[in-house]
Amino acid sequence: MLRLTLRNPERLWTLGPAAFGLIMASITAFGLSGLSEAESKMLKQQVATELKPQGLDQQIKALGAHGLELTREDEVRKNDSIEALLERLGVEDQAARLYLKKDMRTAAVLRGNVGQGALVRTDLQGRLLRLQLMNKLDAWIVERTGEDQFTTRTARLGSEMRIEHRSVEVGRSFFGAMDEAGVPEPITEQVVTLFESDLDFRRHVNAGDIVRVIYENQLVGGRDIGAYKLLAVRFEAGQKTYEALYFENPETRKGNYYDAQGRSVKRGFLAEPLRYTRMSSGFTTYRLHPLFGDPRAHRGVDYAAPEGTPVRSVADGTVVSRGWSTGYGNTVEIKHNERYSTLYAHLSSFAANINRGSTVSMGDIIGYVGSTGWATGPHLHYEFRVNGRHVDPSRVLAENPQVPSLTGNALKSFEVAAADLRSRLSLLDNVNTARAQ
Repeated sequence: MLRLTLRNPERLWTLGPAAFGLIMASITAFGLSGLSEAESKMLKQQVATELKPQGLDQQIKALGAHGLELTREDEVRKNDSIEALLERLGVEDQAARLYLKKDMRTAAVLRGNVGQGALVRTDLQGRLLRLQLMNKLDAWIVERTGEDQFTTRTARLGSEMRIEHRSVEVGRSFFGAMDEAGVPEPITEQVVTLFESDLDFRRHVNAGDIVRVIYENQLVGGRDIGAYKLLAVRFEAGQKTYEALYFENPETRKGNYYDAQGRSVKRGFLAEPLRYTRMSSGFTTYRLHPLFGDPRAHRGVDYAAPEGTPVRSVADGTVVSRGWSTGYGNTVEIKHNERYSTLYAHLSSFAANINRGSTVSMGDIIGYVGSTGWATGPHLHYEFRVNGRHVDPSRVLAENPQVPSLTGNALKSFEVAAADLRSRLSLLDNVNTARAQ
């Protein structure tokens, strides 16, 4: 019997018919004859050939002949220089570095794009072909136009708005569950800000509670630029359900959050300027000063918290003072309207962009807990004033004024929008809820 052994079975499909044809031709022409022992061994012998790859330089030159390009992306960092940014992006182009250093706009563009994306395209030798810095919808673009020649331009990028739906079941942690479900941190913070005056997130949110959110996510070039807006939220905490629906009043052209009946969910003031802390000293007309030991009135409340804990503005307003104030140390004062103002003292530092005349929104971070001034340890001293007079913040919060509810035609318009949002929230009842451990 004639036997042909192939050591590479993967090639059997192509070699088999050819070998069979050759054998049949031999049989036809010469008649069948057996293989010698030497021939049989030769057919079964394995042949190995070492293949030596080209060197890296040769491979790069070969790829370069095909005009291939590399794309890299990074984030502009605080105090970045153009040299540092290009080095991280893998740009090895002295001509490009010189061009960008000579352009007086480069440093200002870097400062204005901290935290934003930088996208670069180079050839395989690291020569700059295109650099794009993105700030929301605007882009600053540098392009190679010839040998050691470049041009700079600005462009308005196209964007798309995506509506995201999330259904989350709380596990060990509310914040951990929202994060695992892919809910952006700003949306999570907004949910807490809306409900924290009525819902104690430290004690009343437990494993098994359900959160359903609908929010807008703005994308530029398919990239998430961190621009979100909460449209609707339904929070099932224990036996209670909290709901907030976004609506822009056509009469005032201002947006706000309302319940199903058109009553404002947003309170006039946050319950506290700090989150997850404890009050260490209350409002009183008499107490012994912790440093000087003499009896003095305490015209505010103190919150004990670790140094660096973010301090929030309890309402919308305008910063009327920011700086050093003797015993108060680093202090911020905010005027909310003609009637109300608040003061925040002993701060370790101020938040960026908080200056006299700055406008702030409820929940905005204005500074960080410290122990500056006459303080025995890190804490926040918080004062609430009505018509210039100090009052106990707890009294104001007990009468926490709400944003006016909707009436008339505005209420009718809201009912139409609310029906759509509530039906979409209800649809989330039928989807798999993201569960966090």
